[in-house]
Amino acid sequence: MRIIVIYTLIACMFVAGCQQERPEGASLAQSSETGTLDKGKNVIVVVIDSMTKPVIEETMERGSLPALSFLAERGQIYHDLVAPFPSMSVSIESTLVTGTSPKEHNVPGLVWYDPNGDVIVDYGSTISKYWKLGMNDTLMNTLAHLNTNHISPKVSTIYEDLKQNGRTSGSINLLVYRGNQTHRVTVPSYMKSLLHLPDKIETKGPDLLAFGQAVKPKAVQGARLDESFYQKFGLNDSYSAEVTVKLIQENEQPDFLMVFFPNYDKDAHYHGPVSPEYFAKTDGYLQEILNAYDSWDEALRENIFVIMGDHGQDLLTDKKEKAAIELEPLLDPYYVAPLMDEPSSGDIVIANNHRSAYLYAIEPNLDFIDIADQLHEDNRIDHLAWLDGNELILYQVGTEGFLRVKEGGSWHDQYGQTWSFQGNEQIADIKVNESDGTIAYGDYPDIFHQLYGALNSHSESMIVTAKPGYTLKSEGAPVHNEGGEHGGLHKNDTITSIIVSGTEKELDERRMEALKEYFLGLFDD
Repeated sequence: MRIIVIYTLIACMFVAGCQQERPEGASLAQSSETGTLDKGKNVIVVVIDSMTKPVIEETMERGSLPALSFLAERGQIYHDLVAPFPSMSVSIESTLVTGTSPKEHNVPGLVWYDPNGDVIVDYGSTISKYWKLGMNDTLMNTLAHLNTNHISPKVSTIYEDLKQNGRTSGSINLLVYRGNQTHRVTVPSYMKSLLHLPDKIETKGPDLLAFGQAVKPKAVQGARLDESFYQKFGLNDSYSAEVTVKLIQENEQPDFLMVFFPNYDKDAHYHGPVSPEYFAKTDGYLQEILNAYDSWDEALRENIFVIMGDHGQDLLTDKKEKAAIELEPLLDPYYVAPLMDEPSSGDIVIANNHRSAYLYAIEPNLDFIDIADQLHEDNRIDHLAWLDGNELILYQVGTEGFLRVKEGGSWHDQYGQTWSFQGNEQIADIKVNESDGTIAYGDYPDIFHQLYGALNSHSESMIVTAKPGYTLKSEGAPVHNEGGEHGGLHKNDTITSIIVSGTEKELDERRMEALKEYFLGLFDD
């Protein structure tokens, strides 16, 4: 989910201070890499929030996707790209730019618990949680700490690698963008005083960085853009397209540019995952980018285009009280502290990522199996998982037995990973081929690796997920009954689509972990 609360944060920042003097934005002229390599084709990656096969195909059948159709007809389209878990934009973008799982990049999800600071880290899931957890903490986590502190320093991002390779890069409206270039975040002085923010807020990003009104490259400063209060201060598809077009027109297009289109995610939440009339609007902004060149064919001669979704969405049942699985009553008599209290004052901490959640046992005598016994009472819950040493323990409500899984072993999957396991294989919906020692995933693509990555991403926790049609409810969490939701482990949440046009290079491994190396390889070709 694109973090809706950030719109409110930036509204608070700019509603009375957007006319203040802002620092000069970055330009390619400042980059030592400019002009050092044979140009070849540039690469433009457009990430469309919640884009999937069903909505693409239905909207194409209506003839409402001329730009996407143009690129798909001249390229390759894949409808089986697997997102990491939890299927939330922050952890997905972290995997996309680092080429690693949450185990390596250390960003567990949109929401997670930090026992060292005894705080729930929330990059902005809902407005009510934003107020209760603290405006300043949410703002600093999103605009500064995520890219400077939370992503592990042990992994490199595509922007850092491109810099090392002598290439220029840029990011427009993505939340995760860590790079080598220092960018100044514009926050009005009154807001700094109100929230006790530092006098100067800086973040590290690629050569060119645009994030709404908070950070702008030099090429668009002073330009009339869709960035008003009613246009979410630039965190919208129109702004993303306008900035991209401006960079092209001003000869400021970097070698690699990643652009985020957030609008359809909100439409899918409210109207359902397959809403062609809303998805068609996205294509109009893609057309603007293609129109920045003399012709669409010229755009393809100069660029490799990658158009991709970040996750899917599951359609929730229509009645709110049925769609929402209230976690706190299920955990009774164990106590969950209110968001405005210290998390450790309760027995259990909930970090809700909508169709999944991390649960943390604070009470010393409380084991994960005790929590699992409580949650087994609700048949809308799907999986329960935790680690016992280096072994994954996996239950599924409504399926007998358990499954114990270890990395390494004699069983191979399609991604070259090896596993050993004991118990009921139906829990993971895998098919075992004893003749060649392979396993095939069903409704939960890459389930073992996804759960290992999430459970090893931070402090000790267990994972609970919801079955299709349902979502997890805790204090401050949204419920989009009759609409779409994600964050879960099911293929409805984790499978998305990707279109590659302007290159013959095949995308052999269709997991987001593989995309960083694929993007870098496009320059080699």
